[in-house]
Amino acid sequence: MAQHIETSKFNEAPMRPVDPPQVVAAGKALYEKHCESCHSADLRGKENVGPNILRSQDALVDMHGESLDPIIRGEKSGLTNHRILTEKDDVAAVAAYVRSILSEIGSQGRAPGDALRSPNILVGDAASGQHYFEAKCTRCHAAEGDMKGIGKKITSPKTLQSAWIRGNHFGVPVPVITATVQEPGKPAVEGTAIHVDDFLVTVKLQDGTLQTVRRTPQTKVEVHDPLEAHRNLLPTYTDKDIHDVTAYLVTLK
Repeated sequence: MAQHIETSKFNEAPMRPVDPPQVVAAGKALYEKHCESCHSADLRGKENVGPNILRSQDALVDMHGESLDPIIRGEKSGLTNHRILTEKDDVAAVAAYVRSILSEIGSQGRAPGDALRSPNILVGDAASGQHYFEAKCTRCHAAEGDMKGIGKKITSPKTLQSAWIRGNHFGVPVPVITATVQEPGKPAVEGTAIHVDDFLVTVKLQDGTLQTVRRTPQTKVEVHDPLEAHRNLLPTYTDKDIHDVTAYLVTLK
């Protein structure tokens, strides 16, 4: 995509006249008192309670209250029980506040400022992460060995999380998968695994040439994948496991 979805202006709100700041401030106070309990502080609504105003078509097209005012007063068909305010100035103020928020809306109905926030992924429990590490990872890794200082070496928690899940990170060569093929009565063939399936095995030899062997019931094939343990664990992780291990690894300075 030519432009990142978080900064795209494709879904930005239409241009509207700017409402007076004092009216917007009054509307904010009224919204917090009468509307926030159902539609939440950031206007994104609450499940089974109130809809997301940031994605409301009525709110998105409202220019001067022509769409929002009837809803707030409970006069729109199907929303007669939604009679929140009746005073004209109060209704206009709440509508002005909603429009002020929509003027800063992000792409895909994001609340204002969401695209600029840097989420903190360190939400796990380091002690639980250590327990998981010791139970699942110490066959190949050691906190005081190859993993010592990993939290200092990879300073970004997001990069660190991606690295340990995949088994490597950007800038570090992916470990080579090798294969050894033994056909009856022939010398073993060993090299970098290029293709392995139930019928054929192709390896790259030391001289750079490719050799393909057709598999038979008598053919013995051994694949040596340095990241096999990581691949086997992928389907077993829970979100909590991932968060906990990441929280633990950042402590290995």
